Amino acid sequence: MLSKAVGTKVMTVSMHRPSKIMLEGDLKIPGMVSSYSRFFFKEFKYLSDSRRRWREPVEDIISSNEYSKLHILTHPFWYFSEERDINETVKSFINRASHERYRTMHENITDLEEIMSIGEII
Repeated sequence: MLSKAVGTKVMTVSMHRPSKIMLEGDLKIPGMVSSYSRFFFKEFKYLSDSRRRWREPVEDIISSNEYSKLHILTHPFWYFSEERDINETVKSFINRASHERYRTMHENITDLEEIMSIGEII
């Protein structure tokens, strides 16, 4: 279904915050690469920017050439053309949801402005 939705073949799957059971289960999906398979955790050095924080010095690890294979997980959610701190990023994301919800309601409720104006959004 995802392949049809995005118009390209999807060959890799990655769970967000996989459970211990999922990680230990070594999930195999025919025709797919699972980024959390044992192979990627035993054969590769795993690095992630969870909560916009690298737990290890990722740039040093990359430049050290200590590891022949790296599995680097980044979350585009945290990165912008201008620097933002974690508070700004999360607050902006949550606040944008109110405006998106208002637009959805506007498309589905006749004369929404008579009930609530966009200026009333917190």
